[in-house]
Amino acid sequence: MSMKYRTSRTAVSWIVGAAMALAAAQAWALEQIKLLMPEPHGHTFRAIYTGIEKGWFKEEGIEIAFLPIPGGAVNLIPQLAQGAGDIAWAGGYTVIQARARGVPVVGINSASAESLWSLIGHKDANIRKPADLKGKTVGVVAFSSATHFMMQALLKAGGLTEGDVNIRPVGLGGPALISQRQIDAYIWFRSQAMALQAKGAPVTVMDLDPHIPLPQDLMLATESNIEKRREALRGYLRVLSRVEVFGRDPNNEAEMDQHQAKYAPQTVQDVTFLRALSQEVRERGARDRAKDWRWGATDPARLAAAQDLLYELKVIDRKTPIEKMYTNDLLPK
Repeated sequence: MSMKYRTSRTAVSWIVGAAMALAAAQAWALEQIKLLMPEPHGHTFRAIYTGIEKGWFKEEGIEIAFLPIPGGAVNLIPQLAQGAGDIAWAGGYTVIQARARGVPVVGINSASAESLWSLIGHKDANIRKPADLKGKTVGVVAFSSATHFMMQALLKAGGLTEGDVNIRPVGLGGPALISQRQIDAYIWFRSQAMALQAKGAPVTVMDLDPHIPLPQDLMLATESNIEKRREALRGYLRVLSRVEVFGRDPNNEAEMDQHQAKYAPQTVQDVTFLRALSQEVRERGARDRAKDWRWGATDPARLAAAQDLLYELKVIDRKTPIEKMYTNDLLPK
């Protein structure tokens, strides 16, 4: 073997080794953000999947880890407070209740200028306003859940009490139970109602915002984590904002479907359901932009009104400062 050949082979080996070392160093340098999930992999985390698969989180120096929490949102706050994760996906009521208990969690991003919640009713139940709930069987995820408080507020708005309706805890079984006419209505995200209608289900949708004070739906972090990991959280939100823009174009749906299929293959099998969800997200985004809403911003007035409601319903026994419940400082400029 010639000296020239041995030298060339040594050079190639050195280059390959250096490249591998660099890749390992880059992987090691990624800062992990652990998401506490209130439900299994699925539509809720679609934007996260795209951010990962497009390499956008990596560009920000971030690695995403997922941690599903059994029992849903009610168990997220203890896990977040104990440092089991960095960000929790939860409704806006959650931060109000947590702060009332002295737990220092903060909303860092709102999903929309609107609430995502609605009352999904069977068409034959003829529920068009809160007063129409009288005598009906209605579903909530669980007693003392956010959906239960929403139902209590709806009843109050309609001049009714819990004695005027039959409230049933249904977990995530609303679509099946309403199709079987075991319940007349249930509270869940508007996007699910849109998907059911797209599949021909005889359901109606009553948005909750016009009837009851609701906060926006938030992502939460602890005060200490915001202080220690401010730049990583900024990068995380920059990616979500980037995905939101990417998702506005219907031509990108197929690619996002592929991303989602990698993490939750069962959720992309029903194409009609998937398209209805995507359409709802785009339409909601268009409404947000028409209101000149800054992407991700939390409205303190909505939090204040919601806190007043929870105090009146005796869900919380004290009010806490609204300015401690959220920050818009981490959002992209």
